[in-house]
Amino acid sequence: MVGAAIVLVGAILLIAALFTPWYTVQVSSSGVSETQNAYPGLPSTNGTIQYTCSGLPSGISCPSQTSYNTARENNTGTIAETGFFLIIVGFILGLVGALLGFTSRNKAGRARPAMTLALVAAIVAIATVGMFAVALPTAIGQDNPGHTGTGPWSSFYGSSSPLTWGPGIGWYLAIGAFVVLLVGMIILALARKEPPEPVAAAPGPAATTVPPTS
Repeated sequence: MVGAAIVLVGAILLIAALFTPWYTVQVSSSGVSETQNAYPGLPSTNGTIQYTCSGLPSGISCPSQTSYNTARENNTGTIAETGFFLIIVGFILGLVGALLGFTSRNKAGRARPAMTLALVAAIVAIATVGMFAVALPTAIGQDNPGHTGTGPWSSFYGSSSPLTWGPGIGWYLAIGAFVVLLVGMIILALARKEPPEPVAAAPGPAATTVPPTS
């Protein structure tokens, strides 16, 4: 039961990561800053890229949100789309694994499917994290062919005036989900190996004492 509850928490963390930014790029200069937050999602979905600004002069507005296709970040959008579906798959696997864990209460042998699903969900979570870290700089570079110097096209995180870039909250939530799912899987594995509790023997008929004959 404890393992199943932990797996459920991991699944919840993973789905929460879907609604938080996975990558952030900030441009700051002369007291003015613009932050671009990128979310997992379909490349054509409006709102997968959102902006926040500070210090803008009067009369200049901050862009609110757009899509990868509209922003002409098609390669980055492909990474975001792949991550979007991987996160959903990981969440479903974790959720089903948790439900199986709950239904296997007091039946240690039935914890195996729950353990397997939790393990696969954890692998999906960490694979998504790794994919973003490895593939995103290349995708950003392809979307910005005229880039110069260092920036998000050269490394997953870093800083080079006037740019600062790196992973967002969602990326870290997915790492947390991986750890929690892994812990839940280990607890389920330990439960699966527990020997069954001995069944108490039914009491036999009460012995009767025959009085001695005189």
